[in-house]
Amino acid sequence: MKLLMYSFFILLIAPCNSSKKLAETTDVSTSKAVISYQTTACFGRCPIYTLTINGENKTATFIGTQNTEKIGTFTKSISSKELNSFVKAFEDAQFNSLNNEYLGNITDFPIKLITYSNNGKTKIIKSRSGAPETLTNLEKLLNDYANSDGWKKTEDSSNSKD
Repeated sequence: MKLLMYSFFILLIAPCNSSKKLAETTDVSTSKAVISYQTTACFGRCPIYTLTINGENKTATFIGTQNTEKIGTFTKSISSKELNSFVKAFEDAQFNSLNNEYLGNITDFPIKLITYSNNGKTKIIKSRSGAPETLTNLEKLLNDYANSDGWKKTEDSSNSKD
């Protein structure tokens, strides 16, 4: 009888332990992640650029259009660690559950478009003002990466500041 109760107890606990181990070892998929961050014009000298991070080929592309130090197209490799950090930041912010727009009442600010695609889901958020802190933190993270070192120019632009 004790053996039967012990076996029953083991059967009850075993699935809990294995699912916990599975959760600990399963990494969020980053190989198909694509993140895009675009800033638009404002009633001033706001930087206008597009940043795209591609998880499949582990590259980042920066296209500077106006009011930025880099005018033209620039690329750099993104490490697995950096890519994992970006995906984790989007997952931690629960990006897919945020509203699609945060435009607020201040019309002279630039509009920022963030597109996040991963695991077969794509979400686009348009923000100008009044966004929650989780979204503004993502915007800062992406803006900081866009303004980081290591970019290499990939095509000539007649607007270059060389």
